[in-house]
Amino acid sequence: MMMTYNQIIDTFQSIANSHLQIHNFGDGLLEDINTIKENGGKFPVLWVIPQSAELGENGLNYKMRVLVFDIDETADTFRRNILSDTLQILNDVIKNFKNDSDDYYVGGVNTALPFTQNFADYVTGWYIDINIETGIDNNPCDSPEE
Repeated sequence: MMMTYNQIIDTFQSIANSHLQIHNFGDGLLEDINTIKENGGKFPVLWVIPQSAELGENGLNYKMRVLVFDIDETADTFRRNILSDTLQILNDVIKNFKNDSDDYYVGGVNTALPFTQNFADYVTGWYIDINIETGIDNNPCDSPEE
């Protein structure tokens, strides 16, 4: 079965909404993260950035970057605690996403990488790149044409 980009983002949003520690969700480009402050600025944040989509004969493979981060002080006062908490949250998100549906497959070992970034606020957290394999309907009779 095929899973669309919108359905993937909706799945991540649903996970964020049900996770007790995640207080904000967003998707889009890295520079779009600055909109968090405009939308109330609640932390920790789950953010999803599309990286690529491979259109194959029988499948559509998305590569998505998934970030979980929290606000810190510029002196990195809370870095250790934030890294500990956000890694656990990221692990929860990935496990929930993997088990959410049979319409896609997330395989392989995923490596989480720490980051510290100055977006609208100074933040610390983790990101992971995951590959999401889903089916695609390549029947030429189903293509919208005149």
